[in-house]
Amino acid sequence: MIPSFEKRVRAFAIDTSGVALLMILAIPLGEVYAYLLAAFGFLGLYLVPYFFSSGQTFGKRIQKIRVVRMDGSPIPVWHVLLRDVFKLVLSIGTFGVYAVISYFFLSDHTSRAFHDLIFKTKVIDLEPPQGRDNYIGKGESMRKRGF
Repeated sequence: MIPSFEKRVRAFAIDTSGVALLMILAIPLGEVYAYLLAAFGFLGLYLVPYFFSSGQTFGKRIQKIRVVRMDGSPIPVWHVLLRDVFKLVLSIGTFGVYAVISYFFLSDHTSRAFHDLIFKTKVIDLEPPQGRDNYIGKGESMRKRGF
């Protein structure tokens, strides 16, 4: 299933907020410790989770989405690391402009951003669809009542 735009943005925001929080907490520690804590936060929240959970960071795990290959098979760690480093370098290098533009060009049918196209990946939703739009086998009176 294809995850919604909001799920992808929330997952990225969770990871980015964690890194930003660690960087803010590192300010009073002094220059050397601040850089170490910032590097630990960056690696620990963006890249290290891929070694423990195939295709998921902390934010993706909370949102119940995962990065996989185009055929749906699990993605190798090195592949997903290259994808995320590419995404982060462009996001940081363009001061967030890449992230905004990339998310605006997500297709509703495939949910693939620019970095997904380059690395031949897709993001899938691990939750079953929810809603009351399954009317097969229900009569008109049941649908009107919301059953």
